[in-house]
Amino acid sequence: MSLLAAALLVVATVLGSGGARATTLLIALPATVRVNVAGLGTSYAVISSTGTMTASAPDGTVLYRGGGRTVSRTNVRKVVGADLVLPPRQSGVLSPAERAERSAELRGARQAQADSGPRSLITIPFQFSVLQGPNDDIGAQAITAERPLLIRFTTDDGILQYNGRFYRGSLELALDDENDLIVVNTVRTHDYLASVVGSEVPSSWEAEALAAQAVAARTYLYTHLGRHKSYDLEGDTRDQEYDGTQNEDPRTLRAVERTAGRIATYGGAPIEALYSANAGGLTEDSENVFGNALPYLRSVASPGDEAAKSSSWGKTSYEWSREISATQLRDYLFVRGINVGIPRDIVLTGVSSTGRVLGARIIGATGTKDIGKDRARYYFGLRSSLFTVSVGAGGATERVAADDTERQRALGGLGAQQARTAFEILRDPSGGEIGLRAVSYVYELPATFVFTGKGFGHGVGLSQWGAQGMALTGASAEQILAHYYRGTAVTAVGGD
Repeated sequence: MSLLAAALLVVATVLGSGGARATTLLIALPATVRVNVAGLGTSYAVISSTGTMTASAPDGTVLYRGGGRTVSRTNVRKVVGADLVLPPRQSGVLSPAERAERSAELRGARQAQADSGPRSLITIPFQFSVLQGPNDDIGAQAITAERPLLIRFTTDDGILQYNGRFYRGSLELALDDENDLIVVNTVRTHDYLASVVGSEVPSSWEAEALAAQAVAARTYLYTHLGRHKSYDLEGDTRDQEYDGTQNEDPRTLRAVERTAGRIATYGGAPIEALYSANAGGLTEDSENVFGNALPYLRSVASPGDEAAKSSSWGKTSYEWSREISATQLRDYLFVRGINVGIPRDIVLTGVSSTGRVLGARIIGATGTKDIGKDRARYYFGLRSSLFTVSVGAGGATERVAADDTERQRALGGLGAQQARTAFEILRDPSGGEIGLRAVSYVYELPATFVFTGKGFGHGVGLSQWGAQGMALTGASAEQILAHYYRGTAVTAVGGD
């Protein structure tokens, strides 16, 4: 849905600390948003409802109405002579009985093809079917077509379900910008934002941190509407994490309702409201990660990030390390398009004032490769680009206590070899020897790289853990947003 087509013009009211009013004409948020919930595309979409579902063709013709499950498939293989449809290549985790049934179906298809010849196996570009039971992954064929049929799914008395996840609003088969089949959820903006807030941060966080996240998420939505031909935003971290009803919570709903219709602006215009999980104590200037130097995305201290250290699951978003052998790193780089043989060294060729890596050179046995800006996160598999790296030569040794099973497993994963064992003598109360007990092991290490860093994400704009840390000390949502988005105000534009 295009933002211009969906919204009204209103006079924005700037709700900054001074209460000043601006006359910038902004556009109200639309009532609904269209979200791609199928990631990079799908060839097998199971859609159902907790109530009665209606599946309609683009011209309004009802294709199915009932409480069953439907499946839409592309490139379906069928043996014509045996009227046998091959099961999908992937359909979730199967029980042993289901795997045996699928194997039998495939054997039958191969036999039918052998009996009738290779021309008996055809490909159907699109098929819409109704599944006949909980273990059915093929269904009773309803419709076939030469191209995907853009079916719309609605329900008046339940919630829609797509591949195991529940969604409010409607679902629709659509084509993405590369003409791959996707599933688009058209949902109320209010419900979308409540889900994003609960999907991006824990709903148990402080109310002011949730409210700040709601404004950031709404601002991001505002500036990214209408960028795709069939939908507005991706339902994953390419835009904002959106998990349907899975993370709905009264606290995230209150955060959205409290900040209804408000976005962050700079000079009267909506900002690029970037955020990440944890800035590691210091955010980054936008141009050091992305292309543009934006005046409101400047590096600021983020001491609240340390709040993650008291969290059992969040502490590794503040401080972390990754140890990987040279051969493992070679393989990791190779699947990401870099082939320099076994890496021998990594040189940090550029580091920002915050300590984030702006450039790195990988020196391998068969070549050298330079990578820039935030790409180190991707190529080295790191949580952030705020890191240092050390290289360990092969042949070094490390002594590990016998009861330190965690380190033993880590070294085993690196391919380290146990070289020798140290024992202690066990004695009975009278001093007599009764046996030996291992007290430590010495491992011979392969060549390794150890990355040590802080933070989680690109580090530009609002830090989610930093916002939580500020809220814990009494900061308001407006103060949090003003800290991370320098010189901005919170502006009411209307809508949810």
